[in-house]
Amino acid sequence: MLAAAPLVGCGGSPEPVSTAEVAPGTTVSPPRYLALVREAVAAARAASIRLDALPDAPTPQQARRAAPGLTAAAARSEAAARQISAARLEDQRLEDQRRAIGPIYVAFAANLVRGAQAAQAGNVQAMREAVAAAAVDAGRIHEASAPARPAS
Repeated sequence: MLAAAPLVGCGGSPEPVSTAEVAPGTTVSPPRYLALVREAVAAARAASIRLDALPDAPTPQQARRAAPGLTAAAARSEAAARQISAARLEDQRLEDQRRAIGPIYVAFAANLVRGAQAAQAGNVQAMREAVAAAAVDAGRIHEASAPARPAS
């Protein structure tokens, strides 16, 4: 359902990076920023796995059973979005990427939260709408983080 977007500069093995909260406006190192992005991508994947486990036409009871996993993925997404939005980078390329994807991650996380709340209430239609909106956000994140293509 959701496509977790690979982001520019997210290759290789991750370095151990602090998981402490990023205060708004804090300049972070590129490795710290990329760790935050990896966490955001992992959160999106976790949500996608939980959503993909649901049948095509889930019942309210099936949605409620999925709610705890969706809630955990949504909380993880919210934390990653908050930290990406708070951070600043000296590397202009990464800062441009952060500025482009930060607000989209916030919207993505908000839609996952709405989906988890709808699942908890057994409201399949509202869950589907929130998941569809999150999928659009995931596509926008992918587009915003794709490497620049040279002009032809």
